[in-house]
Amino acid sequence: MKARTFTFCQAATFCLVVLALFSLATSAHAQALFGAVVGNVTDSSNAAIAGAAVTLINKETRQERQATTTDTGGFDFATIPPGTYDVRASKPGFASSVRTGLVVSANSTVRADIQLSVGAVNETVTVSATGEILQTDRAEVRQSVDRDQLENLPNSIGRNYQSLFVTLPGFDNIRSSYNSTPSNPSKALVFNVNGVSFNINNTKIDGAQSINVWLPHESAYVPTLEAVETVNVVTNSFEAETGLAGGAAVYVQTKSGTNSLHGAAFLDHDNQHLNARPFFLPFSQSKPKFVYNDFGGAIGGPIRRNKLFFFTSYESTDDREAAFYIATVPTADIKSGNMQGSANPIYDPNTGDSNGLGRTPFTNQTVRRTALIRSPRNWRP
Repeated sequence: MKARTFTFCQAATFCLVVLALFSLATSAHAQALFGAVVGNVTDSSNAAIAGAAVTLINKETRQERQATTTDTGGFDFATIPPGTYDVRASKPGFASSVRTGLVVSANSTVRADIQLSVGAVNETVTVSATGEILQTDRAEVRQSVDRDQLENLPNSIGRNYQSLFVTLPGFDNIRSSYNSTPSNPSKALVFNVNGVSFNINNTKIDGAQSINVWLPHESAYVPTLEAVETVNVVTNSFEAETGLAGGAAVYVQTKSGTNSLHGAAFLDHDNQHLNARPFFLPFSQSKPKFVYNDFGGAIGGPIRRNKLFFFTSYESTDDREAAFYIATVPTADIKSGNMQGSANPIYDPNTGDSNGLGRTPFTNQTVRRTALIRSPRNWRP
């Protein structure tokens, strides 16, 4: 077999083709991983201002992006990492204007229209951003679980961000996994959305699929609560880049470091003495053993200010419990056919017609074993 050799030009061409395909694939999924900021710059008469300089500033990392408005006064910042931003617009002859507190989450488009007034260049008008009443830039139905909710809302045992989906419309029957810990080590929750099957939900973490192939209704990985920046959930009218989802498309964005050094440590403890007694547990029995410890921490900060950052988190779970099951079993009298403990009459299945009329109850509520065998004249398939 003859080996084929590649010249330097052929190798370089091959690498360029691979890079181009990778770039296309990245841009095709960019919106699902990042957000966008769009808007228009106008004057006091609502006329478009072309050629205005617009600067987008991340409030935590101070990283900036610049753009210039088009002939119609519009600007568009695509592929924006989730975070809180300020938008500054300026043009000679107008006072600068700043909109602050724009919260951008993954798979979302935030509109930031800015109006410039005639004034000196050294004048600045600051406008605090408020939540949009209507979503006018995307047709999908979506909600978000932001950082404030993740930090302040009470969470169930296990500290799982998915438990906060109860605050979102359309989510129902959120519950623990059906499977054992070895098959679901992340202890992901199961949920239905808008009444459809839980098998057609799709979870992505930082743009990567996070689904167990053998258990499609469970997320393969649940990040530490302190490591989650925001969670964007789409439940209807999915965009083209949202695939493999019929119930909910969940986009989880993890945190990155900032110019400030921040950290957190946590320890959650629970045991059987802190929990209520099972309702059907006999008083002669003690509550089953249950000792649950969940501990860890997170830290993030700058490596080079305004340029490079780090973030890391750790979580460990120690779960020790006794397996138990509360069930009702028949007594010895019931096994022998004595149903006198029941207030409901027990009928002989060999009596009565096809409509159930004319049935004869057993004497003394005691089932005769021979009566359990249907005679040929009463047999009905």
